[in-house]
Amino acid sequence: MKRGHTIDGLADSVDILLRAGEEPLRTRSIDAVDRSSWFTIFLNSTATAVVACCGGRRPTTMESADTPESGAQPCR
Repeated sequence: MKRGHTIDGLADSVDILLRAGEEPLRTRSIDAVDRSSWFTIFLNSTATAVVACCGGRRPTTMESADTPESGAQPCR
């Protein structure tokens, strides 16, 4: 069984999204071609600017959620 993994940039993204308040946003998901990592991006309402981003590597083996080798760098 695979265990959880770290989501890089999530705390920063949540803070940014809270500050956005009621502003309409769009979301998109991006997967690496080899499916080893993923990202969720949050765009402004016209989809012309990235407001926030979070993502990380998908676990490939049984690993602890707090393993430091867990992945990608946060987007800001």
